Amino acid sequence: MKKYIIPIVILMCLASINSVMAQRGVVKLNAGYNVGLPLGNFKSNYVSNTSPRGIMGDLSLGLNNKFAVGLGFGFQDFYQKYPRAVYDLAPNQQISAILSNSIQVVPVLAKFTYTPFLGTSKLIQPYASVGAGISFVTYNQYLGEFSSDNTSGGKFSAMADAGIDLPFSRYNSNVAAKIGVSYNYTKFGMSDASNINMVGIHAGLIFQLH
Repeated sequence: MKKYIIPIVILMCLASINSVMAQRGVVKLNAGYNVGLPLGNFKSNYVSNTSPRGIMGDLSLGLNNKFAVGLGFGFQDFYQKYPRAVYDLAPNQQISAILSNSIQVVPVLAKFTYTPFLGTSKLIQPYASVGAGISFVTYNQYLGEFSSDNTSGGKFSAMADAGIDLPFSRYNSNVAAKIGVSYNYTKFGMSDASNINMVGIHAGLIFQLH
């Protein structure tokens, strides 16, 4: 249950700052579904399974017709169970067991987005964004009857995202669909992986709030 507390708190914070941001410019809420594909050492040593359990989104403030700044958030849940094998617990001590790894990542990022055709009548609007901030990470490892877990916050994270926005109407649409691909990096030391790298494939909706 505790792994769901952080995303709930983030959404509450986003709702509270919306009333402040709404008085400065065009405010948009983007929320969607995300699939995470692990990369690098994270994939080879910890979790190789694709994660279909993810959400992503952001609350953004338009600076002009092309640029926006905002706060991004997300949640991704990775899980991997390995076949029974023999593992070393200590010198001269081994165990035959099934190994399971579980890790959840909750990023909170400052984002900068560029949409070159925003405000025009184009029905396909490409965008690109970058972001940096921190992530809250929870991981659990189960080795037979033995388990270890750790929750860590304040880990540096960065992302780059690109895709297209699809307004529902050609003029003055307050709702649009979004499809994109992102690269996500989180610095996090584990026994078998020094960081968490993944590609996210996401789709969702954008709502203009002001």
